[in-house]
Amino acid sequence: MNLRSFGSRLWPKTLAGQLVLLILGAVILTHVVLGFLLAEERRDAVLTERRGGALARVAAISRVLAATPSENWRDVLKVGQSPQSVMRLVEQPDADLPMSDISNMLSARLNQALDGPAVPARVHILSEDDCREVEAREKDDRKKHHDDDDVRDGDRDHVREKDWKKSWGRYYPSHIGPRFFDHLDCVEAPLMQISVPIFPSGGSGAQSGPAASSGSGDGSGLNAPDVVQPVVWLEARINGMAPPPRVVLANILRVAISTLLIGIIAYFLARRMTRSWAVLAQAADRVGRGDYPEPVPEKGPIEIRRAAKAFNRMTARLKRFVEDRTRMLAAISHDLRTPITSLRLRAEFVEDGENRARIIETLNEMEQMVEAAMTFAREETANEKTRKIDITALTEAIVEDLMETGHPIRFHGDGASRVYPCRPLSIKRALGNLISNALTFGDLVEVSLKPADDGGIWIEISDDGPGIPPEQRDQVFEPFFRLETSRNRETGGIGLGLAIARTAIRAHGGEIYLEDAPVGGLLARIYLPPIAH
Repeated sequence: MNLRSFGSRLWPKTLAGQLVLLILGAVILTHVVLGFLLAEERRDAVLTERRGGALARVAAISRVLAATPSENWRDVLKVGQSPQSVMRLVEQPDADLPMSDISNMLSARLNQALDGPAVPARVHILSEDDCREVEAREKDDRKKHHDDDDVRDGDRDHVREKDWKKSWGRYYPSHIGPRFFDHLDCVEAPLMQISVPIFPSGGSGAQSGPAASSGSGDGSGLNAPDVVQPVVWLEARINGMAPPPRVVLANILRVAISTLLIGIIAYFLARRMTRSWAVLAQAADRVGRGDYPEPVPEKGPIEIRRAAKAFNRMTARLKRFVEDRTRMLAAISHDLRTPITSLRLRAEFVEDGENRARIIETLNEMEQMVEAAMTFAREETANEKTRKIDITALTEAIVEDLMETGHPIRFHGDGASRVYPCRPLSIKRALGNLISNALTFGDLVEVSLKPADDGGIWIEISDDGPGIPPEQRDQVFEPFFRLETSRNRETGGIGLGLAIARTAIRAHGGEIYLEDAPVGGLLARIYLPPIAH
C-alpha cells in the first residue's frame, strides 16, 4: 500500500507531465529492447569475426611454414605470436579434446581454407574446465620431458635427434616451444585451439620424421598407415572468444542523450497541446461562478478546437437564457407593481376601517413577496462583475457593523489577508442572510474564517438557538419554506433568506452545510473552493 501511494505521488498530475512521461517511457523501453536485440546480434557478429580472423591468420601462417625452411620456423612463430594468441609446433595434437557442433563447423571452414589437406585440421572450443584439464596435462608433460633431458646419453633421444636432422635439419620437440599457459589464462575461457598439419613443400611429406612413426591411437585417422602424414603440427591457442559485454558506457550515454533530447521536444509539444485545455478549464470555472468570459480561442489540435467551439456555443446559449429570464422577471415585477398600486389606491375608498387596514396589509405583503422573489431571481441570474477582494476584511466588516448596532455577535480569525475573486455584493448578501437568521434565533452569534485543506475557505456562523432538526435541514433551502408555521412575517419571514444565500454561494462554486453547533444551536458552514489557475 505504501508503494502504491509512493507511486501515485510520483505520477504527474498534469496532462503535459503524463504525456512527457509516457513518451519518455516508450523511448527508454524501445531503447532497452533494441539494445538487447542489437547487443545479441553484435555479440554474434563480433564473435564470428574473431573466429574467422583467427582461422584465416592460422591458415596463412601454416602456408608460410610449409614454404619456409625448417631452420626459419622459429622466426615465423615469433612473428605470429600476439597478446591474444600463442603458437607452437608439436609432434602430435591433443586428440582427447571434445568436438562440438561449433568445433565441427569451424574445422570444416578451416579445412576449406586450406584446400582440403590430406590430414584434416581440427578446431576446438575450450571451456574453462577443458582449459584447466589441458593445462594440467601439459604441466605433467613438461615435467616428464624435463626428466628425460637429464639422461644425457639416452639412445632414444640421440636417434630421434639424428633422424630429425637428416630429414628436416632441426627438431623442435613440444617442450622446447612456448608454453601456452605462460601467456593465456583459463579464466579468459572460452579459448579456441587450432591444430593444423604442416606438409613442407621442400620434402616428400612421407613417413619421415618422428611424427611418421608415432601413432595417436585415437582412431581418428590422423596417423593411419596408408595416409601421408604431416611432418609437424602447428598448434595455436587464441583467447578473446568470449562474447563482448552486453552493456557498455557508450550505450548508456546514447540512451541518456536521446532521452534528454526527446524529453525536451515532448515537453514543449505537450505544453503547446495542453495550453488550450488550461484556457478552457479557466473559462469553465468562471462560467461555473456566474461569469461569462470572452469566447475561448478555438485553436490547437482538432479535438481541442471542437471542445472550445462547443464550450463557446454552450456559454452563449446559457448567457442568452439568463438574459431572457432576467428580462421576463423584470417585466413580471413591473406588471405586478402597477395593479398592487392601483389596489392600494382603491383600498383608501373603503369605508370600513377594519377591512381597509386588512386589504392594505395584504397588499403590502404581496409587494414584499414580489420584491423577495425578484431578489431571489436576481441572485440566480446575477450579472455582478467578479473582482478580487479581501474576504477576511469583508466578513470582519459585516460583523463589526452589526456589533456597532448592539447585536450579540463576535468574529474569530487569524487576521491573515485572503484575497479571493468573487462578486462582493452577492457574498455580502449571503453572509448577511445567514447572520440575520442566527441573530433572530440565538442570543450569541460567533463568526469565524479559516483556510480549507485544499486551498479553499471555510466561513462558519454558529448560534446558541434552538437549531434546525436534521430532517428539515435540506428543506429550509427551498424557496418560501418556513419552519415557523404562522403567517407572521416578523417571526417567520418570507422563507427566501437561506435560499438566496445558498444560490449566491453555489454561484461561486461553493456550498452551505448545516450542522449542530458545539454550544447546542445551529452551525452554518460556508465553503468557497480554491481558484483554478
